[in-house]
Amino acid sequence: MGYNTVTTSRTGAVLTATINNAPINLCDWKFMSDFDELLTSITANGEIKILVVQSANMDFFVAHLDLLPRPDSTLPVMHPEYPTLGFFFGLMYKLTNLPVVTIALVEGCARAGGCDFTMAFDMRFGVKGRTRLSHVETCLGVYASGGGALRMAQQMGKSRALEYLYSGRDIEASEGEKYGLINRAFDTSVEMHEFVDKYTARVGKFELTALAMTKKRVNDASNASSIEVFEKDFQAFMELLNLPKTAQLVGEVWKVIKGATDCDEERTLPDAIMTLPSYQ
Repeated sequence: MGYNTVTTSRTGAVLTATINNAPINLCDWKFMSDFDELLTSITANGEIKILVVQSANMDFFVAHLDLLPRPDSTLPVMHPEYPTLGFFFGLMYKLTNLPVVTIALVEGCARAGGCDFTMAFDMRFGVKGRTRLSHVETCLGVYASGGGALRMAQQMGKSRALEYLYSGRDIEASEGEKYGLINRAFDTSVEMHEFVDKYTARVGKFELTALAMTKKRVNDASNASSIEVFEKDFQAFMELLNLPKTAQLVGEVWKVIKGATDCDEERTLPDAIMTLPSYQ
């Protein structure tokens, strides 16, 4: 990929992508550009049936979205393929509806936009004691609007999802498995990889047309995968993002996490948020 935040390897019909956007796998413009390029190439390939995504950083899968303006960014504000969606939202729509099987091997933290990213996969596997998912957006004055909140409600049920969406608490692998957010929680990374290797070896033998249609019809029935739903989410996000208090909260949290660096506050983000001046 152009910015080297994602590297790939292929075994038959299975493409494995490894995220390595140091120091915390921030969902910034470089990563989004690379991952969008990856999805485009997969669709054009026609032979790849399964995309497995993992992280080179065992502490962070995808930390969260970068909300600060970056003068050096070459990323368009709106996604060129989906002009009614901001780039991140278009990328999440594209990943959600990618016509191949998608699997996330979640080790480390995936919060806010990182949780949206994770929830856009067909399946999520985690490791006990390592995997942490959360939507902290409400704590920062916005809404978890990259599709993750709606899919969380589908997986966990409305009331359970709202419990976590309102609070911004972390969901660890065992808890996520219990409530359907994580497909399986493994004791070790080795066990997770062994299971997924066997699973993809089996599924990779089947016809891509059948796999893609199965995904499409399940997505059609989910009521959370359409362009219209993503448009409403994008509008809701922008409405809240433009409020003065939201800007204040985002500014405060960025100072606490030291500009999105690998620090204790980033690793314990839900707890760190409660130390913001606005909440004292």
